[in-house]
Order: sequence, then structure tokens, then C-alpha cells
Amino acid sequence: MEKNKSKPPYLKRIFAGKNVYIFAMVALAFAFLNIYRLNDPLEVGSTAPELVLQASNGESFTMNEILSPKVVIFYKKHTYFSNYIINTTYKRALPAFKILQDKGIAQVIVIAQGYDNTEELNNLIWEDDYSNYKDIIFTTDTKAAGKKYGIRSWPHLYVISSDNRVIYETKIGSADKVQQILWRD
Repeated sequence: MEKNKSKPPYLKRIFAGKNVYIFAMVALAFAFLNIYRLNDPLEVGSTAPELVLQASNGESFTMNEILSPKVVIFYKKHTYFSNYIINTTYKRALPAFKILQDKGIAQVIVIAQGYDNTEELNNLIWEDDYSNYKDIIFTTDTKAAGKKYGIRSWPHLYVISSDNRVIYETKIGSADKVQQILWRD
């Protein structure tokens, strides 16, 4: 019976010695991850910053040159460290967004994180999964673009009017919702 009295309570054992350091490191890692994932997106109604985009054929243009509404998707291809569900959701939605462009409803601009030049972009496009989207995937300085648009955690979606106003922004967007928004605008 005295043996039980000498044992520290359960919580004291967990937070004793080296365990305290482990818990502190885990808490710090989660805090850093949370800060990293926080976005500070442009507000609806604000003017969309200018981006210089480059197509897979090397042709450059600016977003302001596009006079129609724009759907800008900051896309992140799935990697080991990325969110599989969100990235897969966007990958599955690319055909629906491409239809919006094919119907003339909006110009779709997909900016893939980490593909900052035409060589990298062409490597992505010629993969089987992306070969049908060469007319909507563009390259730019993705770090600068993310900073201008307040995106630290990719993916993200903006709908921009023909006069370059942000009319919608979201972390996870659908082509149906975007189409409804564009018809209202």
C-alpha cells in the first residue's frame, strides 16, 4: 500500500524530466505550423495586384491585359507534406474550371506553387494528369504572387471582375459556386 503513495500522480510523471522538453517542442511545432498556414487574403472589393504570367510556350502577359473576369487558382500539387484532401479536391475540379473558360465565362489562371519557370511548367503539363490544362496553367514568381495576394497556405482561389476587383475569395472553391458569383456580378 505504501508503494502507491510514493508514486507521483499520472500528470506529474508525464510532465517530469525530459518529457517537458518533448511537449514544449511539439507545442512549438504546432504553433509554427498554425502560423505558417494562416492566410491574410485580399478583401472582397479590393483591387487585385498585377501579376506577370508566362504561358508554357514562353509568351508573357499581365493579368490586367485580360479584360474578362478571371478565376485565379493558387494551386499546390500534392506532395508528401501537403494536404492530400484539399489538393485532390482542386485537381478533380480543374476540368470544371476549364469548362468555365471554354464557355467564355471567365479566364482561368492556375498558378502552380513551385513551378516558377516555363521549363518546370512544361514538366508539370506533360505529366498525364495535367496535359489537358496547358491553356489554364501559367507560371510566375510564385513566392511574390503569394505575398501580393496574402497566400501562405496554398491552395486558394480568387474571382476577379473584369475591372480587376476581387469579388470572391476562398480556400476551397468550386466551379459551380464561381459560376453563380460571375452570373450575379
